[in-house]
Amino acid sequence: MRLPRERRIRASADFSRLRQNGSRLDCGPFLLNLGQGRSPETKARFAVVVAKKSIPLAVNRNRAKRLARELFRSDADLLPVGWECVLIARPSILRKSFANLKKIYETAIKSTVK
Repeated sequence: MRLPRERRIRASADFSRLRQNGSRLDCGPFLLNLGQGRSPETKARFAVVVAKKSIPLAVNRNRAKRLARELFRSDADLLPVGWECVLIARPSILRKSFANLKKIYETAIKSTVK
C-alpha cells in the first residue's frame, strides 16, 4: 500500500533542504531528518531512504521501506501540519520488532516537534 501522492516527498530539492536546514536525529535503527515544509498549510509529508550499500539484498530493502512507511502511516497525525520527515534506514531496522520501532519513532518525533 502506497502513501498518497500529497503525503510523499519526491523532489530532490526537498530532500536537500531538509538535510541542510532540518533537525537530524540518530534513533539507532534509523536517522530522521525533520523540518518545516515549504507550505505550512499542507499535510505532513514523509519519505524513506534505504541505501543499497547499507542493506544489499532487495528483499531486505523492501522490508525496511515497508516498516518505515507503516511507522508513518500508523501515526500520521504525530507530525503536525506543514512538517516533513525523511527516514534513513539502517540495517538494524530489520532486527527490531515493529512495536519497538514505533516506540523509538514516536519518542523522536515528540522530542523534536513541540
